[in-house]
Amino acid sequence: MPIEQYILIIALMILAVALIWAAWRYRRFYQSEHFVCPKCGHCFKPPLLKLLFSANAVEGKIIRCPQCGEKEYMEPVKDSI
Repeated sequence: MPIEQYILIIALMILAVALIWAAWRYRRFYQSEHFVCPKCGHCFKPPLLKLLFSANAVEGKIIRCPQCGEKEYMEPVKDSI
């Protein structure tokens, strides 16, 4: 087998491991944190797909509040145990 095929296989394996790691980290984040709307104070967990495709900001996300409908920057808050 040519060296190019070995390199391609190794690159695909590294990509697969990186995707699995990223999915695991996102799942852990989603299970342990929620958001609080700065306008109305509503605590919520957005649907996972909405969270995945929302715009990232410094530490949080720009998400639309399901209660008041405002699209605001929100930092995640740890769930209480």
